[in-house]
Amino acid sequence: MCRVVGGRAPKSPQGQRRRGLNRVAAPVGIVAGVLFVAAMISFSLGILSGGYDHAGPAMTGPDQPPASAFVTVSVATVWTTPQSPRPVDHPALTNPVDIRGWLSGMTPAEQEALTSDNLNQTQALLGDRVFLVGEQGDWDEVLVPGQPTPKNALGYPGWIPKAQLTTDPGYGALKEHAPFALADRGVTTWLYRESGLSDQDLEISTNTRLPVLSRTDTAVRVATPDRGPEWLDARTVAVYERSTDIPHPTGADLVRYAAAFVNVPYLWGGRAGFGFDCSGFTSTIYQAYGITLPRDADAQAADSRGRAIDKSALQPGDLLFYSHGSRDPENPDAIYHVAMYSGNGEMIEAFDSTTPVRTIPVRLDTDYWGARRYLHQLR
Repeated sequence: MCRVVGGRAPKSPQGQRRRGLNRVAAPVGIVAGVLFVAAMISFSLGILSGGYDHAGPAMTGPDQPPASAFVTVSVATVWTTPQSPRPVDHPALTNPVDIRGWLSGMTPAEQEALTSDNLNQTQALLGDRVFLVGEQGDWDEVLVPGQPTPKNALGYPGWIPKAQLTTDPGYGALKEHAPFALADRGVTTWLYRESGLSDQDLEISTNTRLPVLSRTDTAVRVATPDRGPEWLDARTVAVYERSTDIPHPTGADLVRYAAAFVNVPYLWGGRAGFGFDCSGFTSTIYQAYGITLPRDADAQAADSRGRAIDKSALQPGDLLFYSHGSRDPENPDAIYHVAMYSGNGEMIEAFDSTTPVRTIPVRLDTDYWGARRYLHQLR
């Protein structure tokens, strides 16, 4: 998010988005090995038995990672504590969730309180893996991998309602070994109940990744954690055997994708096509191209893969950082905001709770901390 490690800035930039960038999909190969076959059998048995039940955190040894669970809603908000949600937050706690209803139901003051009262942390998407590290009543304490943070080496910490999570080793094996469909060509897209794509089931976010079971010329059949097989419009996704097959982007690629999200609402902790905060926006843009940056703005600036860039040498895709008066390029601790340079003296950002994602002239004011470039590094 747009904040310092261990705390939050008094006012955090917001975000928004639009429509994704077309990419060439890698052909779906045959996934060999017993693990994949076993996963398919387990997944099918789960469908026949009516789905998968949630299980609490499993006991693990000192050298084993925590037990895994998988997100069963289009986007799960990760809360600071089980006591953080307010009555107005109920639409974000259910299964399915109503993120649009949640956003429209909050007053400006209630949206700002998400930031000022440190109520939520980040978000995870349908099918994402989380690690279970504790529980309290109807809540699971989780770590979200793929969102690096100094707070925990295994993933971003917080709490998710148990109603939005499920466990199943069969789906987990598919997630690990099957090709995946990456939703990368629109702000959101839909899961359908049949290959004709006429019966919509669930709206999902860009950057969602689901295991591929089969495909036709027009649709891709995917596994879901608890809804059984579903279908995606082949025009809205790219299919890859592994994350490293995602084509390495140019700065112009990143900017075209980012520009698709202009006017998407700002949401503190947001990391989905329904709403973004500043660093959720920049990290999502990069991750959709196979490059995982830290979740928060200060950690993005401190990432050793980033190279400092003088303001006279900015190129599209560079990230611009802002701090509370600190211009020390070696000290990112005061950083409260990040934006992306889009070229021609402009930048794109998710600024604050009163502003959707927008493109504006670059700000090089007293809060400008510096810029970083990540594309010279191999992922």
